[in-house]
Amino acid sequence: MTDNDKDRFYTKVGQFIKHARSKADLSQADLAMKANMSRASIVNIEKGRQHPPLHLLWTFSEILNVNVSNLIPDFQPATNEVNPIFEKFIKKSKAKGHIKEDSMENLNSFISQSS
Repeated sequence: MTDNDKDRFYTKVGQFIKHARSKADLSQADLAMKANMSRASIVNIEKGRQHPPLHLLWTFSEILNVNVSNLIPDFQPATNEVNPIFEKFIKKSKAKGHIKEDSMENLNSFISQSS
């Protein structure tokens, strides 16, 4: 998951929390008090700037009386990019002759199927 994908994911999580909070007719301050948090944390979570851990999502689901799965989006990353570290390793290995041409073809085939 790229940093951009992670940002998009947590923005969606925040939107789902905000929607469930509004549906439960709670203010940000109300939710913060019930979750023993600051209102600023709720604001940041709803905007996707703060990434809530799983146990906090569970707490929110109990307070908002929704299933925890309602707070987690069905998320597909924008791309299936090859991790830059692996890509660099593959290029170095190929340059040093550690990867044979047929192996390189298999790697490229696998990478193209993943994207």
